[in-house]
Amino acid sequence: MGCWRGAVVLATIAFGVVAPSGPADAHTRTEETTNVESRVTHDPLPDGVTLTVHTGGFLVEVENQTDDALVVHGYEGEPYLRIGPDGVEHNRRSPATYLNQDRYRQRAMPPDVDAGAPPEWINIGHQPRYTFHDHRTHWMSPMAPGFVDASPVAELLMRTELVGPIGRAGEAAATFQEWELPITYAGSLLTVRGELRWQDPPRPWPWLLLAGLAVTPALLGWRYRDDPDPGRLVRPAALVVGAVAIINGIHLVDDLIAWPSDPLDELSGLLHTSIFLVGGIGGAAWAWFGRSGRLLALGIGSGAVLYHQGLVHLPMLFASFFPTVWPDGLVRLTVALGLLQALPVATLIVGSLRQQDQLTQPAGREVSVPR
Repeated sequence: MGCWRGAVVLATIAFGVVAPSGPADAHTRTEETTNVESRVTHDPLPDGVTLTVHTGGFLVEVENQTDDALVVHGYEGEPYLRIGPDGVEHNRRSPATYLNQDRYRQRAMPPDVDAGAPPEWINIGHQPRYTFHDHRTHWMSPMAPGFVDASPVAELLMRTELVGPIGRAGEAAATFQEWELPITYAGSLLTVRGELRWQDPPRPWPWLLLAGLAVTPALLGWRYRDDPDPGRLVRPAALVVGAVAIINGIHLVDDLIAWPSDPLDELSGLLHTSIFLVGGIGGAAWAWFGRSGRLLALGIGSGAVLYHQGLVHLPMLFASFFPTVWPDGLVRLTVALGLLQALPVATLIVGSLRQQDQLTQPAGREVSVPR
């Protein structure tokens, strides 16, 4: 039992290190998991200029492949960004330069910021493309709109900013807000218009039911609980955990290409996913091939999958929109598998430990009474 106590201590330390960062800080894209779709409804931009609003409107991407620079205006109409053949520049005197660094405009501004002052341009990129946060294109509250019914769990996730607005609106789901983004190109003011639309997500139960059926074979090894070879007990579960961990590889692809971010953020997301992916596959492999500590290895592998594939991405099971290059149903099924694979593994481990405790309990001694 000493190894199990050590495992508990190590797991507690690992959770203490990883958990405070939260899914959003771990670059898992859940911050943009939401039931709000931000979409462009009027695009007057010329050929060669494209504007893309990602998912819930948290990020706006502008690309200008023409020979003329364009200017994105800030919240007071001042020049904010200049994008063109010479790259990207931002106006250091624009309030938007600082307000856009925080999701809810809580960033303090330097005292010399002045929307009415002449622009002070600073180069921040050499490509005619830039992705930035803009408060006009997304819902400006950590909570859902008033017409949405959110569960206590959903409200907790939203308050901690681990997820965008989620919940269910029923028949009230519809377009509920419009937005405008002014851009000057070739001396003409062009206004891109869009809207925020609420969409209820599909129910999660079909994915949970399908995942539950898929991981049930992990219990097949319980038939061999009395077998002296522990491999027969853990191998079916190890196969299930390993297969589910491999499916988690879809998040590696999404970390790289589903969400626009700088290379350091992409590397951080890649490392975060890879650590738990290796933990899941490695634990399953040790449980299959190892000579000792198989139950411990199985528990570690299952715990890694449960945390990263299940709990970290849990909001995606209850949301309509999230950054991914895969079919939404595949992502939801992957999250459900990550959650439910832990149930048969926990059943095996707890059952096996109880059986070992019963076998090691000292038998009662008979006391002879002298006549």
